[in-house]
Formats: sequence, C-alpha cells, structure tokens
Amino acid sequence: MTKLRRYQKSGVRKIIKFNGRVLLADEMGLGKTIQALTYLKKRPDLRPAIIICPAYLKWVWSSQAVEHTNLRTEIINGTKPPTRKILFHQQHKNILIMNYELVQYWSDYLTAIKPKILILDECHYVKNRKTIRTKEIKIHARKIPHLIAMSGTPILSRPVELFPVLNMLWPKEFPTFSSFVTRYCDPQFTYWGWNFNGAKHIKELNRRIKDLGMIRRLKSQVEKQLPPKTRYVVPLPIQNPREYLSAKTDFIKWLEKHSLAKAARAKKAKGKARIRIGYLKRLAAQLKMKSIQNWIDNFFEENDGKLVIFGIHKKILHPLYERYKNKAVLVDGSVKLKDRQKAVEAFQNKKTTRLFIGNIKAAGTGITLTAASTVAFVEIDWVPGNHTQAEDRIHRIGQTKKAIIYYLVATNTIEEDLCRIIQKKQKTVNKVLDGGEITTNKRNIFSQLEKSLFLGTKNDSKKRKKKKHRTHISLS
Repeated sequence: MTKLRRYQKSGVRKIIKFNGRVLLADEMGLGKTIQALTYLKKRPDLRPAIIICPAYLKWVWSSQAVEHTNLRTEIINGTKPPTRKILFHQQHKNILIMNYELVQYWSDYLTAIKPKILILDECHYVKNRKTIRTKEIKIHARKIPHLIAMSGTPILSRPVELFPVLNMLWPKEFPTFSSFVTRYCDPQFTYWGWNFNGAKHIKELNRRIKDLGMIRRLKSQVEKQLPPKTRYVVPLPIQNPREYLSAKTDFIKWLEKHSLAKAARAKKAKGKARIRIGYLKRLAAQLKMKSIQNWIDNFFEENDGKLVIFGIHKKILHPLYERYKNKAVLVDGSVKLKDRQKAVEAFQNKKTTRLFIGNIKAAGTGITLTAASTVAFVEIDWVPGNHTQAEDRIHRIGQTKKAIIYYLVATNTIEEDLCRIIQKKQKTVNKVLDGGEITTNKRNIFSQLEKSLFLGTKNDSKKRKKKKHRTHISLS
C-alpha cells in the first residue's frame, strides 16, 4: 500500500470516527481518492461498494485502487445490466465503479446487490435536486448505511447547491428543502419566482457540517507535509476506441481512409514504424480531447486558482484556446515573441486570465508562470527533461505554493506505452513521472515502442478471436 501523508492518515481516521458517513472536501490535489480507497481497504466487510463519479474519472479510480491499495475493481459501462445469475454472483461482492449517467439504468441492479457503502466523487454533480440522477442516487443513499461524498469545490459559495448532498448524508439534520433554504439561502421573491442563490448564517452551517462529518483541508494548511512537487498520472478515456484500434492494427488501411497520398508515402518510407508511432501518438491526443475539456472544466469548478496546460500539436492546443479564450492566453510557435511576453504578463497579473496554454518547447523554458501552482500535460513528449523544464515554469523563485503536476494520459493507447517506457524503473504505468535521470534516449524509445505495438497488435487479435459476446463490465 502507498504510504499516506500525516493529513491523509488523519482524514482516514476521521472517516472511521464518523463511521463512513462524511463529506470529504479537501482541496484539489490533496488526495481525496487515496483516503477513500484506504478506508475501503480497512473495511473489507463493506462490500459490495459502489463508486459513482464522472465518466472520465472511472479509470482514475480503477488505476489508483490497484496502485495505492491493491484493490480489485470493476468498471461498469453500457446501459444494460447483466441478468445472468452466474454474473450476478461473481460480481456482487466487488467494488463497482460507474458514472452518474448510468445510475438510472442500473438502479434495479444496485438495489438487488444491496451495497454497503456508496462513494460519490465530485458530488456537486448532484447539486440540482430536480435532476433524474440526483433523485435516483438519493433513493439508493437512503438504503446504504455508509456514504462518502467527495468534492474540492468551495462548498459554501452557494449553500442551496449543498442541500441534496447534506440531505443524503444527514437526513435527520437537513430533512427538508424549505427549512434549509429559509435558514441558509436568504430566499428572495422576484419577478421570475423564488431565488435561493443567496447565503446567510454561513458560520453556523459550516460549524454544523464540521461537527457532523465534514473533512476539509487546504493546501496552505498542510503545506509542510507536501513535497515541492507532487505528480499524478491521470488516465483519461478516449472517445472512439475503435478508431484507435483500427489505426493500430492496420495502419496503412486506416491512413488510406483519410489520405491516399499520405498512405502512399507511408508505404514507401523506410521508417514506416516510426511514422505509424507518430500518427498513433497524435490520434491518441485528439481522441481524448473531450476528456481533457471535462478535466479542465472540473478544475475551474473546484478551484479558484490558475492553471497551466502544456501540449505539443496545434490541433490540440488551438481548439483548447478557442474553447477557453475568454480566460486564456496561448503561446506556441505561431505567436510572435513580443506577443508571448504580453501573454505571460496577462497570465501573471490579470485575475480574469486563469488559463495558460503553451507548447512544451515554445513555452517550456525561459518564462515564469508562478501565478499558477498547477500544471497539466495533455501530450507526452519524447524527452523527459522537456517535462521537467516545463514543470519548472511554476516551480521557481517567487512561488509560494507547492507545485501540483498532472499528466493526462489516454487509456489503452500509445501514451501509456510511452509513459511505461520512459519510466521503466517505475512499477506501473500510473506511477508519477520522475523528471530525474533517464538513460533511455529517443532512439531506444522508438525501438521499444515498435516492439510494444507489435506485441500489442498480436494480443489484440487473439482477444478478438476469443471474445464471443459483449460485456458491460471491464475488469481493472
């Protein structure tokens, strides 16, 4: 098991103290997931366990369960639960991970297996009491004895959004919506009807929630326990796995569908395997774009700070800039030097400029971005040292906060292989990337990737031959 920091151990003890019924509201980057998983590890009697999270976080939970606690999990996909008794008996004692959108379809199944604990990650997904997902989850929460709700969102900015979660956690303390909003939301009757977006008696509400079981720590409160840099690898699902598999298994045929001229050149090229690797790397990045956007959206919803994004290709960086341009600046090879400095100054000095999007080479050296303490890499470079240089844009003199680094990696793609090869001394792909001494050079990386892809293609073919029916649950 991964060794916990002192504040994380304290968090687990508090979960135990409150008998597994808590609002775990630590600030983003402090390891809420590992605390919840450690509690599950300590309580093997709490099975089946259900983890509900945004779709793009299912693989994060699965990988971290293995990495930190060696727990076996099962990821639920699809809208049709299995009905065969044998599958039911095989699964009813496991830890199931599903996304919020699937709860309504799996509702009968969840009722049948009688879960002992429910974990709601990013619980602000149920802030609207009128949505189907909130109503369905509330039905199950009433029957399940243990509930851990998790979110790093500043929780008292709009108390009305807290009511559904508080009602699920402590229904006797927060029994009705009307009594809650009357006391804490300063309701106002307007031309369009009642408005509950106000706030009053906030200190009282904060005290009550803490007494009942809220665990809330900020980075500033545990700063001495954090290393100068904390790195996380975040596995993200891709939108079209079939597209990627097609490119991986028969590259030329796939390329012909997009460009006959490029396919013809690839056929004649000596370094055919390296061309294929380059295409797969770009394709993996493009297919995880929706997940990247979800991750960034979640960061801004949970965090009032600034964020630095590093990538490589214009097809990745420019669409991100277009999506967030009302609060973002962009620095890549197409931006003039004088405009690069203006972008840096805007990011450093303007409160409204919260996102810096940069090319890992064009913006990875020579500039200071200490207005942010969080960096996320949306593409993996061949050279580990380039990552270290880019990380240090926020980790410089003048930085008063600990640096949090995220590597957003497309699951089941060449990006995982690249991480594994670059960090071959690490035990698993999900170990945090180490920017220290790496003896593997770019040529060796290419050769190892070629070997990995060749073996992977053969194994994929065998799996497809053996696969007789579709399943909705994939084992971690």
